[in-house]
Amino acid sequence: MAAKENEYDVIVIGAGHNGLTLGAYLAGAGLSVLVLERRHEFGGGLSTEECTRPGFYHNLHSNFHGGIPFMPPYLDFDLPRRGIHYIHPKANLGMPLKDGRSLIIYTDDAKSRAAIAKFSKKDADLFFELRRLAFLNFQVGLAAAYSPPPHTQELWDVMVEEQLSKADELKVKVKVDLEESPLDFILREFENPHVQALLLFHIAVTGIDLRQKGLLAMGLGVLSYINNWQLCRGGSHLLAHALGGVLLERGGILLEQAPVKRILVDDSRARGVEIENGGVYRARRAVVSAVDPHQTFLDFLGEEVLGKEFCARVRSLRYGHGDVLFGVHLALKEPPRYAAARNDPDLNRLFNVNIGYETPEDLIAHYEEIDRGEAPAKPRLEVSCNTLFDPSQAPAGMHTGLIWQFAPFELKDGGAERWDRIGRDYAWKCVEAWQEYAPNLTRDKILGIYPYTPLDIRRKLVNMRRGGFHVVAVTPEQALQNRPLPELAMYRAPLLGLYLCGASQYVYGGILATPAWNCLQVMAQDLGIEDKLPISSKIWFRKRREWLERALGPAATGEKK
Repeated sequence: MAAKENEYDVIVIGAGHNGLTLGAYLAGAGLSVLVLERRHEFGGGLSTEECTRPGFYHNLHSNFHGGIPFMPPYLDFDLPRRGIHYIHPKANLGMPLKDGRSLIIYTDDAKSRAAIAKFSKKDADLFFELRRLAFLNFQVGLAAAYSPPPHTQELWDVMVEEQLSKADELKVKVKVDLEESPLDFILREFENPHVQALLLFHIAVTGIDLRQKGLLAMGLGVLSYINNWQLCRGGSHLLAHALGGVLLERGGILLEQAPVKRILVDDSRARGVEIENGGVYRARRAVVSAVDPHQTFLDFLGEEVLGKEFCARVRSLRYGHGDVLFGVHLALKEPPRYAAARNDPDLNRLFNVNIGYETPEDLIAHYEEIDRGEAPAKPRLEVSCNTLFDPSQAPAGMHTGLIWQFAPFELKDGGAERWDRIGRDYAWKCVEAWQEYAPNLTRDKILGIYPYTPLDIRRKLVNMRRGGFHVVAVTPEQALQNRPLPELAMYRAPLLGLYLCGASQYVYGGILATPAWNCLQVMAQDLGIEDKLPISSKIWFRKRREWLERALGPAATGEKK
C-alpha cells in the first residue's frame, strides 16, 4: 500500500532519550516513524544550556550517568563513533567531613577498600562481599532490567531465587530481606555512620526514598554500580544529538514544536494524533507515548475512551516523591578546594560529591523536612565541578559548578509558586552550605548563578509533573512489575495499538533507555519485526523466553497481539 501524506507506520509522542531510542530502532527495522516533540528542542532531560554566562555549559537535568556502558543502544548505534565519549573520573563518589577526614569510592576497588577500612574494616569487608554478590548476579540483574517486567509474581520469584541461591553457594554472609527498606538494611549490616551515610546518599541520589519498605532490591541494584558515575564530554545534550541523528539517518522524522492535543481513536484502536495547531498524523500500526500517564490517558484520551475506573486509577498515581531537585548552576573563576583536601588531595578531583550528609540522621532529618513541605533549613547537597574533567564546558581557565538539593515540589507556605519568590535567596544558601566544606567558594569567585527550582523544572519539562525526574515516583506500589500500574507494566495500554515507553515505565527514569528497549521487545513481537532488529535484541529476547519458560512453562512465551 502506498504511503499517504502525514501517514506513518508508528508515531512516537515525546523526543526524550526513550522516544528517540525507540524511534531509531523501529526506523532501523524498516518502519516509517514520526517522533513528535512539544518543545523547540528535543532530548528531554538531556539538556545542556548556557544559563549563567556565555561559554559556560550546564547540564540542567541529567549530569551523572551510571548506566551508559550497559545501554544496548550505546553499542547498537555505535555512539562512540558518533562523538559520544564518556569520562569516568577515578575519584568517583565521596564526601568530605567537617573534622578534616574524607571518604572516597574509587574506580579502583583496592583503593576503595582501603578508604572504607580507615573508618571500619568490617564495613570494608562487607561492602566488597556485597560487590562480589552484585557482580555474580550482574548478568541476571541486567537481563531483568532490560526485559519487560515479570508479568506474574512467579517469574519475579524465580529471578530472586536464583540470585539468593548464588549467595548461599558461595557462603556470602549478608542477610538480605527484600521486603525491608534500603535504610534498614544499611543500618543493620554496616557499623560506621559515615560509611552508612555515603552508601545511603548513593541510593538517595538515584531518586529512591530509602525509607520505603520493599525497595531493597532496587537499592542493592544501585549499589552495584556505585563507582560507575560518568560524564558526557561536551554536555549531556550531545547524547540527545546522537540519538536524534540515528533516528534521522535511518529515515525517521523528528518534528519539534508539535505538542499533541489528542490521540485519535477509531474502531477501539489508536490510529494517530492531532497536534495543537490542528495538524493530523495517522499511524498505520502503532502510536507510542513516551510522556507521563496523566497526559497520555487523561489529556490525550479521557474517560469516554478508557472509562471512569481506569482513569481514576491513573489520577491516583503519585508524582514527585524522593526525586524532586532544587538546582543551582554556577559560573566559577576557580574550582572548589576542600578544607579536608589537606589530608586527602583526591578530594579536589572528586566527581560526585556528598556535602552535608555526614550521618544517616542527616538524611532522615532532610527527608522529614521535605515531607513537611519545607525547604530544608540546612541545605545538604550533591555537587560537582564538571570542568575538572571536561574543560570544554567553560572558557579557558574557568569552571562550572553544579548543586542539587532534594526539595519538596510544593512548599507548605505558598505552594509551588513560592519557589519564584525564594529561589534566588535559597540558591545562595546552598552555595554557603558548599562553602562550609570548600571555603574558597566565596561570592567574588562566582561570576554567575542560576537557580533552577522544582517549579522551573515542571514548567520546562511538563512530563515531570511535580518536578520529579522519575516522572511517576518510585514507591513500592509503583515500582518493578507494578510500574506505573500493574495493568500497564507490559508497555501496552488498554487500547489496541497504543504502547508506552517513557520514564514512568519499568525500570524508572534516568539515562538508561530501559523503557524504550523493553517497549521495543513487546512491539517487535506484536508487529512481527524481531528478525529485523540488531543481534543484541535477539540475545535479550532469547534470555527473556528462557526465564518465562522456566517459571511458567513453554506456553508462557506467547504474547497477546
